[in-house]
Amino acid sequence: MTTKTVCCMLLLALAAAMGLGIGPAKKPGPLHVAIVMEGRNIRLQPQVNGLRDGLEELKYIEGENLNWQRIDGGSNEELRGTLKSLLQRQRVDVLVTLGTTETNVAKDIAPSTPMVFLPAADPVKSGFVRSLASPGTNLTGLTFFTDSENLGKQLEVFKQVVPSLDRVGVLFDGRLKSPALGESWKRLAVVASWLGIHLIELPVTSSAEASRKIASLPNPAMRGGVFVFCSGLFKDAEGLAAAAMKRKLPLFGCNAFQVAEQNVLLSYAPDLYSLGYRGAWFVDRIFKGAKPQDLPVETPRKFELVINSKVASEIGLKIAPEMLMLADRVFR
Repeated sequence: MTTKTVCCMLLLALAAAMGLGIGPAKKPGPLHVAIVMEGRNIRLQPQVNGLRDGLEELKYIEGENLNWQRIDGGSNEELRGTLKSLLQRQRVDVLVTLGTTETNVAKDIAPSTPMVFLPAADPVKSGFVRSLASPGTNLTGLTFFTDSENLGKQLEVFKQVVPSLDRVGVLFDGRLKSPALGESWKRLAVVASWLGIHLIELPVTSSAEASRKIASLPNPAMRGGVFVFCSGLFKDAEGLAAAAMKRKLPLFGCNAFQVAEQNVLLSYAPDLYSLGYRGAWFVDRIFKGAKPQDLPVETPRKFELVINSKVASEIGLKIAPEMLMLADRVFR
């Protein structure tokens, strides 16, 4: 054995001992991912399907080298209790949170567990990361918007599809208290003023309360509408859509699934399946030894305009042909 070979072997051994080898030491047994979501129906979350598919392509097989754990709760308090109980009884390698509400809960309960949010509305202003380029915390992932201007763009699209709009009820999670919420509301108000739209603030703490508030809104000759300030509280839009349909109010929802399956009129948002699929890369990197603080947060690359023309017909709304042509997808 040559002196050069011996030196190389010693360097590799030293690197492995210091955790600087070509790959991290594998943990015994399957890796554990816990998905944290508010609500009960994980079927409603396209990003979960994207995450599963992405991890499967990366050779993580459920039941073999990967275990999934679902953490859910009908309320914020229940979610906290369930997550705390899980972390007390078993190891979790990565927490995946499905929204801003869930991320708030998880970062309080598990301040040192690696975490990937899929997505978070504004992770910097929400206090999840120090910056998108350098998170500097145990969290990383993908944003829902590139910045607060996207919220204003959504309202613009709503007005383009429903030109008669002059008053809009804005549903938002009244439990959330963060600078990000205030900043986004200011941006929305500026755009609303420019569009000639009067905003009606509708803070709610449950989907049932949201449905009741929609039922109380006036609808003067199709001039009213409902805009959802998306968060975990509004993952399931069936009740909202039913209330809006009854009042013949156009409803702007959170994602394509709600438009396709839950009778929401339209959405203009990132594709959640694609966000989840990309999220698999973050989880894989963490499995292989990367730290969330060193993985830059990513912003969505494409927004989709999705319209349900059947819903439009049922509420008596005629959508201009040019808008239907501009839509990425139209459900009939």
